[in-house]
Amino acid sequence: MAERLTPNPYSPYADADPATRHLLPSLLGARPKPGGLCPAACGGLAVVPEGTLGDITDLINEGRTAELPPGFCLTCLAVATGREPEPPGTPGVCRECGERSSHGDLCALCRQDLHDAWWPTREQEADRG
Repeated sequence: MAERLTPNPYSPYADADPATRHLLPSLLGARPKPGGLCPAACGGLAVVPEGTLGDITDLINEGRTAELPPGFCLTCLAVATGREPEPPGTPGVCRECGERSSHGDLCALCRQDLHDAWWPTREQEADRG
């Protein structure tokens, strides 16, 4: 197992803690597409990484959370283990569509749309920067 978990990939539209790895949903074993922006257990939006957290989710499911390597989102862990409800988010009004938001100045749908447009160009922007 890793000594420290790698954070989820960067996106300017992700609002989950960029320094930690987040627990993302899967439904009947189907995972979200890598590179997409997805709701995390902590209530923020995070980029779906390549690979899985199979060893990590096994530890959580077995109640062995003390064995988790550093770098895992503690809020995701608290929500996944039922110790805390999902946080309410950051209230705001979306600057793109004008709707109420629990993700600050961009709602989840606009963040996902903007991320989807940005993601294919991310390497080009890094080369210019």
